[in-house]
Amino acid sequence: MFRKLVSLILLFVTAVALAVTVVDDSGRVVEITSAPERVVSLSPAATRFLVFLGLEDKIVGVTDYDSYEAERVGAMVPANIEKVVSLNPDLVLMFGGFQLPEVPKLEEAGLKVLVVNPNSLNDIIRDVVLLGTIFDRRDLALEKSEKLREKMLEIGKKTYNVPPSKRPKVLYLISSPGPDVKDIWTCGMGSYLNEIISLAGGVNIASGIAGPNGWPQLSLEYVVSQNPDVIIVGVYISGTENEEIKKILNFEPFKEINAVKSKRVFAVDGNVASQPSPDVFELLDLFYEFFYGGKGE
Repeated sequence: MFRKLVSLILLFVTAVALAVTVVDDSGRVVEITSAPERVVSLSPAATRFLVFLGLEDKIVGVTDYDSYEAERVGAMVPANIEKVVSLNPDLVLMFGGFQLPEVPKLEEAGLKVLVVNPNSLNDIIRDVVLLGTIFDRRDLALEKSEKLREKMLEIGKKTYNVPPSKRPKVLYLISSPGPDVKDIWTCGMGSYLNEIISLAGGVNIASGIAGPNGWPQLSLEYVVSQNPDVIIVGVYISGTENEEIKKILNFEPFKEINAVKSKRVFAVDGNVASQPSPDVFELLDLFYEFFYGGKGE
C-alpha cells in the first residue's frame, strides 16, 4: 500500500513538473499540462521534428502529404476536424501560414494546438528545444540542438574566408520548369535555404527578394540576367534526379546560363529541402560539395 502511495505521489509530482507554458511560432501562448502521448501532425515538417527526437511512437495521425506511415487524416487545409478528433490527440501540430485559419476551428473542437513554423536555422534549433521540453526530452533536445549548431559552425569555418568574388552564384528551383513556364519559385530573403546557401559558400541570386514565407517568384529574364553558376533543383520522386536535371539542361531559356553550360546542375530531395526541420542541416555539406567539390551530371 505504501509503495502504491509513493508511486502515485511520484506520478503526480512528475506531471506537475512537466507542466509548461510556451510561445509557439505564431506567437500564441500554449499551456502544456503534461508530456503529450497522442499527437496528430498536420505538418510534414513538424513530423520530421518528432522523428528527429525519437518520438515516433507518439504520432497517431498525419496528413496525406506526409512520408511518415501513420493514420491519414486528409489534407493540410482544410483540416478534417472530425477525423482529427476521432484520434483523440492531446496535441495537434500545425505549420502555420495558410493553416492558421484552421487553428481556432481545432481549438473550438477542444483540441490543443501548437504551431511549428521556423524560418531560419536558429528557429529550427529553437523548435527542437521547444518540442523537447514539451515532450519531456529536454536533455536529448539540448544535445541534438548543440550538434546542429556545431554543424553550422563547421561549414561556416570552411567558407568564412572565401571572398564574394570566388563564391558561386546559385539558383535554387523548387521544381524543374516546364516548357511554358514564365516564372519560377525559389528560396529568397528570410528563408532557411537562403541561409544554407550562404553558409555553404554560395550567393543566392534571390537573396534580396522577399516572398511568402521566404519563397518568392522570379521571372526567367531575371534568372538569365543573374547568370547563376550553380542550379539546384528539388526532386520529389526518388530515381527521377537525372531526368529532372536533363529538363533544366535542355530548357531553352537557360541555354546560355553558366550553370547549364558547365553542367553544374544538381538535384536534392525536395521533400527535405522544402520542409523546415532538423533534416535540412544535411544540406549544408551537400551544398558545399556542389559549390566546391565537383561537377554536376
